[in-house]
Amino acid sequence: MIIKSYIQVLKNYDFAKLWISQAASQLTNYLLSFAILIRVFTLTHSSTSVSLIIIAFGLGTVFFGSVAGVYADRFDRKWLLTIVNFLQALSVASYFVIGGHLWGLIVITFLYSALNQFYIPAEAPSIPILVPKDEVLIANSYFAFTGSVALIVGFAAAGPITVAFGQAAPYVTGVILLTMAGLATLALPSLKPEKISSNPFSLTKVWQEFCEGIVHLWNNKKLHFPLLSLILIQIINGMMITIAPAFIQRALGINLDRGSLLVVAPLGVGILVGALGLGLEERFLSKKNLVLSGFLGMGVAIMALSLIDLFVHKYLYYSIIGLILGFFNAHIFAPSHSMLQTYALAHIRGRIYGSLYVLLQIVATLPTIIIGVLADKISVNYIVLSLGFLLVIFGLIIRPLDKFRGSGRMDM
Repeated sequence: MIIKSYIQVLKNYDFAKLWISQAASQLTNYLLSFAILIRVFTLTHSSTSVSLIIIAFGLGTVFFGSVAGVYADRFDRKWLLTIVNFLQALSVASYFVIGGHLWGLIVITFLYSALNQFYIPAEAPSIPILVPKDEVLIANSYFAFTGSVALIVGFAAAGPITVAFGQAAPYVTGVILLTMAGLATLALPSLKPEKISSNPFSLTKVWQEFCEGIVHLWNNKKLHFPLLSLILIQIINGMMITIAPAFIQRALGINLDRGSLLVVAPLGVGILVGALGLGLEERFLSKKNLVLSGFLGMGVAIMALSLIDLFVHKYLYYSIIGLILGFFNAHIFAPSHSMLQTYALAHIRGRIYGSLYVLLQIVATLPTIIIGVLADKISVNYIVLSLGFLLVIFGLIIRPLDKFRGSGRMDM
């Protein structure tokens, strides 16, 4: 029955087109992210420089997220997705003009991120339009599934592609994939919002409409839990990505260019298994409990990762912990997004996602800078231990806090 449920969702050809676009876009994202991180760390040997890339991505969100969310609720999302895919292909192609030095890579990252702010609030809110309500979690599980595959393939291929074909190869691949993504969304049916402004190009009410998304997030108590969950996991993931190059080289002794598959394979397989299991686990656990188990499991796994120096066979230990880490990571994203999509008002879902990602980046920017600086000063293992401890604490306190606030039952 579980397999039938997954097949039934995929038989929805309109959803399949959106899924193809997401897969190609995600693969480009991870491929270029790792290629850029490797290049920057190779050039500078500094986690602080790596944090500049993360910040450049965040600034694109802060500057354009509010506008993007509003316009995702004003225009046919099919065309927003299509235009953004093709413009992102052009932004990646700008590598051949700007070049591969540090500041050029920061500019490319900023441009790609700025455009991505228009993609995200148009993509995620389209899922409940294309699939029935009882299939939303499975549809989001597909997105988590492809995200993990993209993580494995993108991160694993970044180094070898660069070594085999040169520094420009990941960017050529990215342009091809984003063109495919644009063609897939071009074939979608109309995804017009329920309410469309009489003058959708007007800038006069952008701030007012963005604030409507913030107000809805604040007033709708059912959105508080997924919002807090996504903010925290974004902060933790951003900090883990910042210190990853240093951790890989210092703790595992793996060459970043040639050993990327060894690093991401355990994580990716864990996310795959976790995402595929959500359809079954939903029968026994509420979405909130799935997320809480994700925080607790992921926190314990990260804390265990900090003890890697105590083991002789470091990669074997890392592989086991990586599988567990990836498995529980999948339990946070898909259920949280499913709750947001279910409980947010349909005609302002774009604004909700725009507001969400602006909040995510505002909150995550300072910790990312601090972690980048600290990773150049103290042991990365101490930082990893602290991040895991933070996740465990959140998983333990959020349930009684949620009950105290009277936000309703836990069985969303």
